[in-house]
Amino acid sequence: MLLIAVSCSSDEEPSVDCSKVAPLLELLEVGDADCGEQNGFIRVAASGGTGDYQFKLENGSFQSASEFQNLGSGSYAITLRDGNTCEQTLSVNVLNNDGVNVSLTSTAAGCNGTNGTISAQPIGGQGPFLFKLEDEDYHEENMFEGLAAGNYIVTIKDFTECEASQTVRVPSGISFKSTIEPIIQTSCAINNCHNGRQFPDFRQFNNIKANAANIKRLTGNRTMPQEGMLTPGQIEAIACWVDDGALNN
Repeated sequence: MLLIAVSCSSDEEPSVDCSKVAPLLELLEVGDADCGEQNGFIRVAASGGTGDYQFKLENGSFQSASEFQNLGSGSYAITLRDGNTCEQTLSVNVLNNDGVNVSLTSTAAGCNGTNGTISAQPIGGQGPFLFKLEDEDYHEENMFEGLAAGNYIVTIKDFTECEASQTVRVPSGISFKSTIEPIIQTSCAINNCHNGRQFPDFRQFNNIKANAANIKRLTGNRTMPQEGMLTPGQIEAIACWVDDGALNN
């Protein structure tokens, strides 16, 4: 994704600011799949940005068609790319029509920690149920512990051998208000930098969120901030917060 550079540095600015002209990806319809069958579908639509929209499913190739067919139950990432190569991604769940589904909840892992958990609860289906995380073996326990921050696929199987998979994120749990905002205010939204005299204005959360990926990159390679230096802990906290989705938490 192309974004305007957000540091008070000499980094060359790309010609397109995707945070301002990004296309919008909208879910129109989901057709759920019969258990064990590949007969589900996802239909999306694009607007905004620049024309010549292309779409892809997961890690597949981009295509002009905005519908994906022959899908089994599970979580899918749909990515839209417009004529400026600006991208937006949407996560969509295809459920089982006539079998078990799963509801997932997670708790925070801590920044670079491994204290995260995932809890899985069956919806419908016929017990007893078995659960697995990623490519592990099935077992009866529906709680997964000792997890680092990241996205995980949990699969449930019921007595009839019907399976359903969903993706859930274990967050780091870094707080914007208590951890990230003080770093931005004291190191970036300062005189002659991002305090309104240089675009973007980092006194506004929406501007910080729109440029979060660049903030992570530029603090990580230590070209931001221009004056002073962030500690390794501050740089790690920014990266964890961005990876969590740059939440206003």
